[in-house]
Amino acid sequence: MSEAPTPPPRRDPPIAGWLTAAVAVVLLAVGGLAFFEQRDRAEPSDDVTFNAAITSTATIEAPPAGATSTATAAASATVEAATVTGTPSSTPASTPTDMPTATPTALPQTVLQPEAVGIGETFAVTVRAAGASGGAVLAGGLSFPLLLEEEGLLFAVVGVPLNAALGLATASITLRDASGAVIEERAAAYEVVTVERPVDYLELTAEESSVLTPEASALERTLRTEQFVSFDGPRRWTGPFRVPVEGFPTTAFGQGRSINGGPVGGFHSGADIANEAGTLVHAAAPGRVSWAGEMPIRGNTVLVDHGGGVKTGYHHLQAILVEVGQEVVAGVVVGEMGSTGLSTGPHLHWELTIYGVNVDPMTWSREDFTP
Repeated sequence: MSEAPTPPPRRDPPIAGWLTAAVAVVLLAVGGLAFFEQRDRAEPSDDVTFNAAITSTATIEAPPAGATSTATAAASATVEAATVTGTPSSTPASTPTDMPTATPTALPQTVLQPEAVGIGETFAVTVRAAGASGGAVLAGGLSFPLLLEEEGLLFAVVGVPLNAALGLATASITLRDASGAVIEERAAAYEVVTVERPVDYLELTAEESSVLTPEASALERTLRTEQFVSFDGPRRWTGPFRVPVEGFPTTAFGQGRSINGGPVGGFHSGADIANEAGTLVHAAAPGRVSWAGEMPIRGNTVLVDHGGGVKTGYHHLQAILVEVGQEVVAGVVVGEMGSTGLSTGPHLHWELTIYGVNVDPMTWSREDFTP
């Protein structure tokens, strides 16, 4: 930086000079220039193209005729403001002066939130892309469709499995136009971090453990495949999910399990909440009942499809109080708490899956996974 020139020695002006200077200052103050500029930018969003994460036969289904999607696309707005004040000079106040204008800050084109995500947890992907109608996010070897929220704005939630590799990872993003042609490919970095979870040492009676037969396990896997063959398209939830039942948390999601002193394994796929048999169980968010019936290990079960690849499961029910295809809103009673299947007492086993990947449902009761 160059040094400022040394000013000439100061001389006191005569009285007439002082009066002239005072008048000039008043004129310049009156002619001083200020302005404020504000801009709002709202860029749009969403569409559905699915590449199965769990089974190659999986499809996305539209809700039944007459169903109303509760998805509301919130437009993003960025407000830019700049204030500039004129500087007095020898130029007459009436002479127009070029003023600087504010340059709007570009909104990020790809956002992963959070960028550091625990095993068994969820992160959201928001993508801005003009002309894109759909696409997919490939993360950890699994594919999660990008759904169109509004023109130019796409969104997906991604489930990180409990057995995901730790460390830095890359989400590969493919964008497609309305005809399905690829128009752009992007990459975004994220990090998978560990989550410390306790071990559940479970003691089962001979009658309780008799449920765990090879035949029961095989049937359970078959039913799970059936439950995740198809998914409703648009996102129906807004804001956090509600915890579906009152009670006492017992076993948390992701806890390792040791049964009757055996090796630790079979990490817990949901969150257990205990209470009296018959306690009412409510839907956690708006959606459609996509499956209802009996499972050998999870007992009497209701699954609700919330769109966007997200389903919640309500297990070990004493009674099922909804039917497949029924539309529900958050808080609608779907069943009664029970102890069917592999259970040591009345409780709800609550699951949340993203295209079949189990994640911690309690996180969804605290976090807002919407664009």
